[in-house]
Amino acid sequence: MFRDLLTFSLLFFISLPITAQKQIGDQEYPEILWGKDQEFDTSDFPNGSLVYHKEDFILARGRIFQGSPPPSVGSFEYEGKKITNSGEWNNETIAMLLSGKEKARKEAIKRLEAGVKFDPQFFPFRYNLGRLYSLELEYAKALVQFEYAKAEVPEYFKTYLHIAILSEITREIYYAVMNYKLAAEKNTYDTEALIRLSDHYLATGLKNRALIYLNQALKIEEASPNVRLGFARLEMEKGNYHIAYKIFSKTSLSTQEGKEKPYDKKFHYYFAETASKVTDYETAEEQYTKMLSFKNDPFFATVSAKVIARRRDIARKFAEAKRTQLDENAEEEAVPTE
Repeated sequence: MFRDLLTFSLLFFISLPITAQKQIGDQEYPEILWGKDQEFDTSDFPNGSLVYHKEDFILARGRIFQGSPPPSVGSFEYEGKKITNSGEWNNETIAMLLSGKEKARKEAIKRLEAGVKFDPQFFPFRYNLGRLYSLELEYAKALVQFEYAKAEVPEYFKTYLHIAILSEITREIYYAVMNYKLAAEKNTYDTEALIRLSDHYLATGLKNRALIYLNQALKIEEASPNVRLGFARLEMEKGNYHIAYKIFSKTSLSTQEGKEKPYDKKFHYYFAETASKVTDYETAEEQYTKMLSFKNDPFFATVSAKVIARRRDIARKFAEAKRTQLDENAEEEAVPTE
């Protein structure tokens, strides 16, 4: 069902399966599910296409990444409503999830579960449902969905990343490392898998091996926030918090044109942790708050938002106390001497 949309994979995966790179005309596009509004020869495109949402969800589009996705071959019912377009159903579900409404995640899961029953081979249903199960800490169920998603679109590198993260959580370490490496192979232009491999080896105390993967990532994109995050984490593990703090402070999350760079949102969490260590509590509070604004980020599959909220509140109290102390000291210095 909905096979026309599923053939989007032909757009990206015909050539260079190891690097997951696609050449269209004279231009090369390293990011799978690119989703940019570019004027391509329409003969390169199926009837439908898929795009990657910046909060790590998959959306469906029409031809050339624009317009409504094509209708499904069949239909299904959900709470008395007839659903005839899996792509639109998927998009509406993600829009509802991102609206921030109470209980939106629970409803989104129910909708995607109904979608999977109707069309078990529709990649966005599988991938997005895996993401939501992860956020609900239902790791085994999430892994099943990502394994199905991998079977449908075996070249999409982020699926392997999620499988690796979940495998690490469930202590399937060999499988985690294998999938991190597969993710790195699938897209040699993306640094995330290499950074996560570095994180893994940092956590196991193998700093030299962690540095190997950081240096590989550095060759791909020296100014990448993810690469700088990796080096900051390495300094944190060594106890060099002031050095890590400088790395975070000097890292730009936007281009010279003011456009946000793609980066791992846990950057804010570790920046906050480091700022607390060097007693810059205002920055710590700001960065914890920023991290909490990405409530659907994969990071919350491993660290509770409640924990981060508590740390933010503690940082706020310390920041207020520090400001009060500085104000009192300033007043004492301002008192004229006889």
